[in-house]
Amino acid sequence: MKIHAVAASFATFCLALSLTAAPQNKGNYLAQKLVDDTHTKHPEAVEIGIATVGSGGCKTIASTDKKDIGEKCEKEDSEPIRTGKPYVETEGKNFDVTLPLHDSSGKIVGSVGLELTPKPGESQDAVVEQAQSIAKEMEAAIPTKASLTQSF
Repeated sequence: MKIHAVAASFATFCLALSLTAAPQNKGNYLAQKLVDDTHTKHPEAVEIGIATVGSGGCKTIASTDKKDIGEKCEKEDSEPIRTGKPYVETEGKNFDVTLPLHDSSGKIVGSVGLELTPKPGESQDAVVEQAQSIAKEMEAAIPTKASLTQSF
């Protein structure tokens, strides 16, 4: 009888441990939904990510590359938040365009990075304009900074 009680206690302990240690489902936040929906609508975007500044500093909070979520910001992520200006890098044949991300009232709430492949003959300026257009679509769905990390 004691063995069953010990086994039951151990099973209860394991269940409690698994519930408290389970990773958060990062896909249920508005930021990740925006990234996923935008990637579906704009498959020409090789990669999309959103970063924002919180109590733990600047971090990626949503990305098409799930392993990037929770990573500290790099210079290209934080510069647009600080300056309000685009940050553009060449990534092979692609352009990495990181822009300040605004809420629907125009306040900077983070940055959005888009890796885009230019069409033949397309200039860097044209790719930046395309990225800005995509970012504006995303911004229309962001009422506040806090909404980015709220469950939907």
